[in-house]
Amino acid sequence: MNAFKSILQAVHVFLTVAGCVFFGTQLPAGRIKWISFVFLFLLCVLGIGYYLYFRKRFVDFSEEICQKADQMIWNGNERDRYGENRNDDFDYSHNQETLSSKLIMELEKLEDIIRSRLSESEQEKEKLQKTISEIAHQVKTPLSNIRMYQDMLKEPGLSGEEAEKFMEITERQLEKLEFLIDSLIKASRLESDLIRLHIEDGSIFHTLTISVDGIVRQADRKQLGLSVCCDPAIKAFHDVKWTAEAIGNILDNAVKYTPEGGRIRIDVHQGELYAEIRIRDTGKGISPAHYNDIFKRFYRESSARNTGGLGLGLYIARNIVMREGGYVMVRSVLGEGSAFSIFLPMNQVL
Repeated sequence: MNAFKSILQAVHVFLTVAGCVFFGTQLPAGRIKWISFVFLFLLCVLGIGYYLYFRKRFVDFSEEICQKADQMIWNGNERDRYGENRNDDFDYSHNQETLSSKLIMELEKLEDIIRSRLSESEQEKEKLQKTISEIAHQVKTPLSNIRMYQDMLKEPGLSGEEAEKFMEITERQLEKLEFLIDSLIKASRLESDLIRLHIEDGSIFHTLTISVDGIVRQADRKQLGLSVCCDPAIKAFHDVKWTAEAIGNILDNAVKYTPEGGRIRIDVHQGELYAEIRIRDTGKGISPAHYNDIFKRFYRESSARNTGGLGLGLYIARNIVMREGGYVMVRSVLGEGSAFSIFLPMNQVL
C-alpha cells in the first residue's frame, strides 16, 4: 500500500511539472489526482495486456513442443503413455497444472524413450553379432564335411562300398545345410511380413498328415514309436501349408531330443473356441525356467549345442500360429518329456 502511495505521489509531481512546462499554469489538484488514476489504470491495463499476450505465446509454444514430443512417443509404439522405462527419480505429480512442469514432463518422457531405444539398439547389435557367429558356425560345419568327403571320393583305389558310404554322408550334410538356409529364409520372411496366410476352415487331420510325413523318416532312424489320434471331422481355421510347417517344427524337435526307442504321440481335442493339437514326447524335457526362452529367435539351451539347428523352429512355429489367431503352450518334466499344445481358433479371427 505504501508503495502504491509513493507511485501515486510521483505521478502527481510529474503531472504538476508537466502542466507547468507545457501549459504555463498549474493544474488543479483534483484534476491531477484524476489524471493520475487514469494514467495508472492505463498502465495496469497495458501491463496485463502484455502479460496475457506473452503468456499466450508461451502457452502455444509449450503446447506445440508437447504435441511434437507426444507424436514422437506414439510413433515409437510406446505402450505406456509415460514410457515403460521412464525415470522414476523424476516426480511427475508435482505442479502438473503448470506449463513449465508439463513441458519438462514431456521432455523427460522423450529422453527416457530415446535412452531406451539406444539401449535396445545396442542389445540388438550384440544379438546380431552373436547370431552371425552362430550362423557362420552352423553353416561352416556341413560345408567342411562336404569338402572333406568330396576330396576322399577323388582318392584312387576307393572301393564302391566306401564311395557309397561317403556319398550318403555328403547327402546328409547337404540336407542339413539346406535345412539351415531354409529356416533362415522363413524366419526372415516372417519378420518382414512377406508371408501371406490363406486361412480357411479346414481339416486338422489333413494338415497333420502333411506334418507327420515330413518326420517319419527321422523317427524310423531312431526307432521312435509315433501315434496319431485325431477325428477327421475336427476342423479349425488355419493355413494348411504354414500350420503343417509349424507342427512339423515341433515334431522335428521332438524327434531330435527323444532318445532311441522313445515315443511321440499326437492327440487332437475339439473345444468350444479352439481345437488343441497336443504333441507329447518322452525326451529329455525342458526346465520350466526356459518355457518362454525356447520360443525366442536363435535361442538354444547349452545342453543342445551339439544338436543340429539354429534355434528357429519353435520361433517360427509360434509366429505362424499367432498370425492365425491361435497360441502355443508347453508343459514339461525334466527327464520325462515335453508336451506342446497348439490351439487353433474354431471361428475365423477378424
